[in-house]
Amino acid sequence: MIWISRKDLGKKSISDMSKKEDLKNSLKPLLDDREKLEKFLINNSNLPGPRSNLELAFVFSEIYKNIDVLFDWIKISEEVAGVNDPKSFPAFCTVVCLGRIYSERKDTKLLDILKQSANDGRWRMREAVAFAFQAVGENNFDDLKTIFSKWIKQSNNPEKRAILASLAHPPFLNEKNAEYCLEISEIVLNEMDINQNFDALQKGLSYALSVFVAANPVAGFSFFERWIGKSKVIDKIIKENLKKNRLAKKYPDEVKRLLNKL
Repeated sequence: MIWISRKDLGKKSISDMSKKEDLKNSLKPLLDDREKLEKFLINNSNLPGPRSNLELAFVFSEIYKNIDVLFDWIKISEEVAGVNDPKSFPAFCTVVCLGRIYSERKDTKLLDILKQSANDGRWRMREAVAFAFQAVGENNFDDLKTIFSKWIKQSNNPEKRAILASLAHPPFLNEKNAEYCLEISEIVLNEMDINQNFDALQKGLSYALSVFVAANPVAGFSFFERWIGKSKVIDKIIKENLKKNRLAKKYPDEVKRLLNKL
């Protein structure tokens, strides 16, 4: 599984911007022809392969609004098209789209679909959920707080992992927003179930916490210190975060001090 933030596509060179315009120009004539549009997405999905065509998915999410077609594509299940099957790409694009559409319409039915997709057996679909919510947060972080503050109260491990992956997005992580992310992380650490679907959540925790701490190091390192020694699993998670370059290179003394406590 490759954890990719929307941030990774945010550093636009002239060639990147030209590619984005090319993709828009290729898509626009197809928007009213579902069959041709679906064929285009499938043929340009880059699947099977290690990395699907994220640039295409993001451009598509900016311009496509036909909710009826999207609701059909979301029904493309894992049984119909597995994680590396090109035919799964329209479903992936649908999930990415739903974040932008939610920001415009505030339709809670879309949140139900995103929550269901957070439990999808295909890791690409689960990543699409993070992309969708990152779009919501980029538009209005308070909307994201409202959604996740309700969601976290009754969430399983895959859903907790989706919340963390969505929040681990530096473009909207100022100190205040990072404090909220640490509050969510506190809930996750308190409530996580290590006996059920824990691997993905553990990997998420081992990455996301370092992003939150980098955005608010005072609150973040204090958060780590409070949790050190609570359990071997949590100590391992903290250690993995402290190894991340975003912390190890910028705050070497603080990182060394905490590593010595582990």
